[in-house]
Amino acid sequence: MRIALNGQGQLESAVIAAANQRPPYTCANCQQAVQLRRRQRTWFFAHTPQAGGQHDAESAGHQAGKAALSQWLVNSQLTVTNEQVVANGQQRIDVCVPSQQLALEYQCSPITQTDLHARHRGYAEAGWRDWWILGANYIPQSRWCAKTAQFCQYSPQLGFYVYVLRAPYQELELWHHLTKAPHQERWQGGDRVRYSLTHPWTEFNRWHSQAYRVANAASFSVVAWRQQLEWRVRRRDPRMRALLHNLYPKGLLVTDIPAWCFPTAPLPPVFTGSFFDFAVHTWLAE
Repeated sequence: MRIALNGQGQLESAVIAAANQRPPYTCANCQQAVQLRRRQRTWFFAHTPQAGGQHDAESAGHQAGKAALSQWLVNSQLTVTNEQVVANGQQRIDVCVPSQQLALEYQCSPITQTDLHARHRGYAEAGWRDWWILGANYIPQSRWCAKTAQFCQYSPQLGFYVYVLRAPYQELELWHHLTKAPHQERWQGGDRVRYSLTHPWTEFNRWHSQAYRVANAASFSVVAWRQQLEWRVRRRDPRMRALLHNLYPKGLLVTDIPAWCFPTAPLPPVFTGSFFDFAVHTWLAE
């Protein structure tokens, strides 16, 4: 591992520790003793043979992100603790500010929606406000991704938004007004702004509350929808088989589908499945 807790309870990288050691060092996950070691030109921490250290290893990126967030809050004159155990020992907070009951979770690895909701409920029941910041693996790409959408929050000023922190871990990225294309599983709208971690926490709260403008996402006309469906029928698209199977027994054609079944404006990113399929089933009273 590249980062551990020093003798003062602060996260410290192995490179910094090599220049100015402040032992004893402990693992931020299991609180077992670790030793500073060197392999060729690379400094790192390793568990002592007696400690064992039975836990899931953190990636270097996850440790670096936690260290950057911790240092940002410390520089803002806040008292910060790492890996604090809450919810009757069932959950550990990556970075927390006890004075504000604020739990920061830097999420880099995959997590199911069920586990995410369970952790959120655990924090709420313990009286903590959880704030999830995503790693580089969760950045909204061209294709709509449910693993990112499940972290979306909403506010009137920002629309649906997520926060991202990635290397070199010097600024938070606010991806705001995220929307999903009405006709395919793709991100369509949204923009991003950045907040440098050299600025204090008090300024961040004001910065976050601003209303950010974003260009209107292009709409998708009903005519374009019908042309696309006709093209899919000609191509014998497998996705059309179920639709035709529902229409033909009722003596209906694709051209009979009413205009209200076609979404023309961008959809919320948290909407799962096909709005078109849902609308057609509603039209057919199914």
